[in-house]
Amino acid sequence: MLSFDITDRHVRIIRGTENHGKIKVADATTIDVEEGLIVNGHIKDIPKMATIINDELKNKRMADKEAVISISSNLIIFKELHIPKAKGTQLLTIVQNQMQTTMGIADDYSISYTIAGEIEEDGVQAMKVLATACPFEVVDCFRKVFSMLGIALRSVAVSCNTISRIILNNPKNKAKMPMLLVQIDPTFVSLNLYENNQLTFSRFASIDPEDYDNSEDYIYEAVNENVFRMFQFQRSRNGDNPIQNVVFYGETTEYIRLTNALEQMDITTSILSTPNNIGGYENFEFQEYANAIGAMFRTNKDTERINLIEVDAAVGRSNAGASFFASVAGAAIVSAAVVGAVWLFGNIQVNQYNSETAEIQAWMDSPEVAAQIAAVDAAQEKLDKVNVVKEVVDTAVTNYESRPVFTSQVIDDIEANFRGTSVEWTTLSFGNGAMSITCTANDNDEPAQVVGNFIEQDIFDNITYNGFTYEDGNDEAGSASYEFTISFDVREIEIAEPEEPDAAAEDEAEAN
Repeated sequence: MLSFDITDRHVRIIRGTENHGKIKVADATTIDVEEGLIVNGHIKDIPKMATIINDELKNKRMADKEAVISISSNLIIFKELHIPKAKGTQLLTIVQNQMQTTMGIADDYSISYTIAGEIEEDGVQAMKVLATACPFEVVDCFRKVFSMLGIALRSVAVSCNTISRIILNNPKNKAKMPMLLVQIDPTFVSLNLYENNQLTFSRFASIDPEDYDNSEDYIYEAVNENVFRMFQFQRSRNGDNPIQNVVFYGETTEYIRLTNALEQMDITTSILSTPNNIGGYENFEFQEYANAIGAMFRTNKDTERINLIEVDAAVGRSNAGASFFASVAGAAIVSAAVVGAVWLFGNIQVNQYNSETAEIQAWMDSPEVAAQIAAVDAAQEKLDKVNVVKEVVDTAVTNYESRPVFTSQVIDDIEANFRGTSVEWTTLSFGNGAMSITCTANDNDEPAQVVGNFIEQDIFDNITYNGFTYEDGNDEAGSASYEFTISFDVREIEIAEPEEPDAAAEDEAEAN
C-alpha cells in the first residue's frame, strides 16, 4: 500500500504494509510542489498533479494500487463539542448537525470526529468530541487525482488524526501527558494537545515570512509564538495540570533554540521517537514521514470516524465523475506509451508505421465502419434512456418500500421510555417520518431520564431535546410541572436482500 502526506509544498510518499498493528516501510520519497499548484489543500491543476505523482511513482518503481492520504490545510475547522451519548451513525449525525449549527457551515463540508472522553454538564453525562470539518471540494480533489492515477483511494484523513495513531500507539507517551505535539514546516505550524491519552485539541496555522518582517528567523519566531499561545489556552482550561512536555517533528533545525527557550519555563522537550511497532525507517528521516506512516494504521471505530471518504459515503455524497477521470487516465497512459514507442523506434520503422497508419485510417473512414458506429451510437442512446427511466423507477420503489410507518408498535416503543416516571404526553405530531411529543413531568430529573431512555433504546434517529420549562403551579390545580419536547425520526424500514434460491431444493422439487 502507498501512503501520502500532502501539504501545499510537499508530497511525501511511503510504500509499506500494515499487519496486526505493525507497520513495515519498504521505500520513501518526497515531491517538492511548485508554489500555487496546491493552495490550502485545494489542488488547482488536477491533471498536472496526477502527472507529477505518476512520474515519481514510476521513477521509484512504486506500483501499488491502493493508497491512503494525510492532508493539512488552514481551511480545516477544529471544534470541541459536548453532545448526548450516542453511537454509530446516530453519533455521526449529531456531530455533523452540531458542527453545522455552531460553526455556521453548510453541508458542503466533510465532517469527522474522535471521542475525547466524557464530561458532566448540569448533572448529565455527555460525550466530549473533537470534530474536524474539511471542505468537500478539498477531499474531492484527491479523489479525482487518484482516479486518474488508477489507484484505489481507501482513506483521506486530517493530519492531526493520522499522527495521533503514532502518539497513542506508543505507551511511553502516556507518562508525558498533558503533552503538546508540534509539527514544524516552513509554511505552517500544526499543534496537537494530548490529555489523558486522548487528542483533546488541534490547531493548524499557516506562516509566512512577511508576517514576521521577512526575518530569517521567522520559523523560530512563529513556532515560539504559537507554542506560547497554546500554553495560555491550556492553562485557561486546566490550570491545575499545565503542559510539561513538548514534542517536535518535521523541520527540526530550530530544535536547540526552541529547547533553550522552553527550558527557562521548566518545559521538557524532545524529538518525536519511533515506536517499536514501526520498522524499515532506517533509510529515511522518520519525523518527515510520520504523518504518512500514521495514516497506514487501522482506525478504532469505537472512538473515531476520521476517514473523510467514509463519512461522505455515510451522508450520501456521490463520487460522480470518477469513471470519467479513470478513462482520461487510461487515455493519458496509452498516449504516453505510444509517444515513447515512436520516439524509440521511429528512425528504424517510420515507413512501416506510416503505411499501417494509412491503412487503419482508410478502414476507419470506410462507409461500413461509419454505419456500424452510427448503429452503436443509436443503440447506446436508447439504452441510456432506458437506464435513466429504470433508475428513477427503482428509486421510487425503494423510497416507497422503506418509508417510515407510524404503527401501534411505534406507539408501544415510545411508551416504553416513559414507564416508571410521572411523565405524561400533552400533544403528539407525526409527518414524513418525523415525530414531536410535548410532555409534562412532576420531577426535574425525569425529562433527562426519558431522553436517555430514547437514546439507549436505539430504534429512533435524530433524537433532539432542548431542555424543559418550569410552571410554578399558580393555576387552579396548584401543582408545579416541568414541560419539555422531544423530537425524533421514525427509522426507515430496511429492505432485506432477496435470498438466493436453494439449488438442491429446486432439484428435489423437480424430481418429486
